[in-house]
Amino acid sequence: MEDPAVRLKNSILELVSQNKEAYFKSQQKDEPDLSTSEKWKIAEGILDKNVPTFLQRYGKYLNEDHLVYFESKDDYEVQYYVEQRRAELKKATNKSVVRNRRLEALKRLAEHGEYFSDKEMKRRNPLLFEELVGQFLTNDEKFQFETTGGGEPTSFATYFMDIVEKDYAASKLKKEVESDASMMPAADSCSIGSAESSPGVSRKVVLWGEMTGSSAGSKQMVLENSRLQEVTEDEKCILLNEFRSKVFSDFLGGKDDEFDYSEVDENMDYDDLCTIEQDKQEDY
Repeated sequence: MEDPAVRLKNSILELVSQNKEAYFKSQQKDEPDLSTSEKWKIAEGILDKNVPTFLQRYGKYLNEDHLVYFESKDDYEVQYYVEQRRAELKKATNKSVVRNRRLEALKRLAEHGEYFSDKEMKRRNPLLFEELVGQFLTNDEKFQFETTGGGEPTSFATYFMDIVEKDYAASKLKKEVESDASMMPAADSCSIGSAESSPGVSRKVVLWGEMTGSSAGSKQMVLENSRLQEVTEDEKCILLNEFRSKVFSDFLGGKDDEFDYSEVDENMDYDDLCTIEQDKQEDY
């Protein structure tokens, strides 16, 4: 039967040798890439000869289970790197928990109540609404919006959260939303104007914390010089969905000044057990 310590060591070396970001040795441009077995041998040599150097170089790739291997090492420098990595993992876990709880809160609020109705989102974000939507509406459309409260953003919220749940890393999320933008629901989630809207119109969605590219000064100019431009009904619906996406993103990023995040961030009732298990498997 394989020694548990040997099995754990091999697991560590396997993880490190397969990591594409890990550094092993300097190479010339014309040199072929190192094979996994070559990377393994280099990492093993460092681990056997100098544990602190190994942890300094590769410790950031290890998970909690791997750190057990180093607990028996009676060396201050080794324990320093072990505790440093544990602190990093704890911080990442806490961040993931908060992110998941806010996502669950967004889901519940979008499905029930008025907090994420178009009318309420406009009330909380009047400048953003005017910049993205209001300046392109006719007087009749503005009246219709005020009297009916806009459309029902539930289907767009579902679309938005599906994208987030696939991958909440900003760069990957941005790439995925842009590639899937043609699938953005519009016809059943937007009621600006009387024409039916086609879901096939493509436009970029504003993501987590991503600004629209306008400064505070330009936003003020929008209000002062708001004018109707030639935009189609489809484009108006897409603009409304951009507004919704930005408001959702700000909520997840903790930027909603009217919301008490302590009621969610510290509340286990918002824990989604399926999402927690999935995050653990991805971290591992």
